[in-house]
Amino acid sequence: MRDSSRGPGQDRGLRSLSERVVTGVLPTDPPPSVLDLELLLSVETGPTPRRWVEASARTLEAILIARCHLDDVESALQLVDTHFAEGRLRVPGSLHPATRSTLLAAASEVYSAAGQPRRAGLYAASAVAHAATAPTRYRAHAVRALAYALNGEYDAAGRAIERCHELMIEAGWSRVYRDYALILAEVLYASAVLDAPALARLSEELQATAPADPFWQYTARAADAMRALITRDYMSGLALLTTLVGGADALKSHTMVRGFTLGVFADTLLARGEVRRALAVIEGAETPREHALCYGMQRAAAYLALGRDRSALNATDECIATGADHCVRTLVPVLVRRSIAFLRLSNPAAAFASFEEAFGLRVGLGESLAPFIALPCEPLDQLLTMLVERRPDVADAVAAVRTGLAAVPTRVVAATLPALSPREERLALRLRGSSSLPQIAADLQVSLNTVKSQLRSIYAKLEVSGREDAVAVLESQGFFV
Repeated sequence: MRDSSRGPGQDRGLRSLSERVVTGVLPTDPPPSVLDLELLLSVETGPTPRRWVEASARTLEAILIARCHLDDVESALQLVDTHFAEGRLRVPGSLHPATRSTLLAAASEVYSAAGQPRRAGLYAASAVAHAATAPTRYRAHAVRALAYALNGEYDAAGRAIERCHELMIEAGWSRVYRDYALILAEVLYASAVLDAPALARLSEELQATAPADPFWQYTARAADAMRALITRDYMSGLALLTTLVGGADALKSHTMVRGFTLGVFADTLLARGEVRRALAVIEGAETPREHALCYGMQRAAAYLALGRDRSALNATDECIATGADHCVRTLVPVLVRRSIAFLRLSNPAAAFASFEEAFGLRVGLGESLAPFIALPCEPLDQLLTMLVERRPDVADAVAAVRTGLAAVPTRVVAATLPALSPREERLALRLRGSSSLPQIAADLQVSLNTVKSQLRSIYAKLEVSGREDAVAVLESQGFFV
């Protein structure tokens, strides 16, 4: 591997630069500087060596860390695919176990950044197996905690986080610079159990540990936004979220954290009853491989709030079709949303089957409350009651859920409008403007007779006799938001 652009000064040699970055993710050194990370982006990796040695492995690790931490995830994935396969290096190497461990940990972090927690877990497990020193064991368990948390395996994530804390105590480190992967794992964990004080603490730690790193600062503010949702501080939360999603520094963040933030934005709007705005926020958002970010799940929650239960099922059909490839963390809320839709569509057998599976996964992986937030309260309560009636053995777990949800935003403004078909909704959205019916028909690419027929149906459902009254009813219910 060679350096295509040496930095200023004698200390900018590739080897010393790589060493600073590699040691910077260990708990005994400060995080790598943004300048060092950016300098590494200009390093060309070159062909795979015939045999890995310490220097070439450290350089590869540093480049992976730089690309991952600066959100150059696609090129980092290409680099991992080039040099690794099935949790190990493709070609042999004469490496110290600690070096091999931290290199594998870097590959794990890349997969987590790409939203592929299972592959991240594979490399994290290998990193743990090779770790030979306390700092490398700490790093290996940190990336393992992130893989578990990203996949919704919260009990396992909690154990990995606790192991990091134990290593800190055992080693007697006077100062610990906690790994970004570990803090992010804790943010996901605290979000899952709706622990607002923990999110406040983690935000402060992110801000204090790397005050000059915009990526760390963005994650700190994302944690604050989640805390605002949990505490129902919607005004502060929306102000923060608007800046996080649309501000000038929005792209100085990690893809997975931006996706997490977008989901919090949609959930906050749902909790306020701004359903159509929630849909607008995630319009065009693409669900990545493995669904670690699942926008079908997000859309389904909005459709449920609008009373569009079949649309909620349609939005999550792809999730079910992925089978075992779907991220477990987002599968649980997908199943909960589908159970509500099935219940409203008078299919209690399907509703119970979906809800029982979701609840069983939740209990087995870690008792997250997140799958139940920003959902219609009445059908959710019916499903919990149904579960206790048919499965008395989970009564205590259900009671714990009810207690936990009592203080968080589980209720969205119920849809008081009669259910309009998707085509009727599309027409209704045009009624408030000054366009004539022929103009609306042309815009919608349908006949004028079709518009008039749909309009009669809308008037009948709203129990009004004209366009102006229909608009007034729709405005009073927040339809045009």
